[in-house]
Amino acid sequence: MDYDRNKLPDFYSVRNYEQVDYSLEGLEGKKCYAFFDNGFTSNIIEPNKRDIKFIWDGFLLFVDQDVTLDDIRNGVDLWDARMVALQRTNLLGKKFNDEEVRNYILNQLNEKNIPVEIMKDKQEVNGYPSSCDLWSTRDEAVLMDAVDCTGMGDAYYFRSSDFNYRISFPTSHLPDFYYKHQGALVLRGENSTAISRLILNDNNLQNHLECVIGEDKLYSLLEGKNLPGTSIENVKKGTIK
Repeated sequence: MDYDRNKLPDFYSVRNYEQVDYSLEGLEGKKCYAFFDNGFTSNIIEPNKRDIKFIWDGFLLFVDQDVTLDDIRNGVDLWDARMVALQRTNLLGKKFNDEEVRNYILNQLNEKNIPVEIMKDKQEVNGYPSSCDLWSTRDEAVLMDAVDCTGMGDAYYFRSSDFNYRISFPTSHLPDFYYKHQGALVLRGENSTAISRLILNDNNLQNHLECVIGEDKLYSLLEGKNLPGTSIENVKKGTIK
């Protein structure tokens, strides 16, 4: 059984300490279910080109303190909750979700007085992740954060390509979390970053990206039209030159 996608928590994808710190902001007063060993993987959103695929080796689920596991099993609305997924490798290609990182996260949560329950769910995944970073966004502000962190380079908008991942809970038997993005902004900068709309690519964000990148870029590399992207700087400014 899948969880109602309109009740899924917000999604952060992290692979360094700075991103961990960013993802933990504003969580005071929450509690955390830590699924450190429950892995999952995305499909590939750019076949036959430079493949973009993500692999996570675990995640943290932050909910209100009165939300129980039974509530989650019964489909409670988690739209205002937060999931922080731990990517398999860091920017240097080394394992990110290791004992040192886990201890760092637990210490950060302790400093914020966030209670933690470590879950026994374990799911192993295979394959190799891309070298891209991932930002999942519900609004333009998160998109701009990613642009600021990417550096100079080119931007491409994949208007309608599906990008999805399913999270299963073999031990705690929660309903599956199934995230599906429709469309992605791919930034090829000093640190390549793929940005995908969380759950739905809504009209407001889509219209903004169409205005910034231009309609001739919408289908871009995915449909074999090897068109140039606009510059990341233009996305940041919100205009095209």
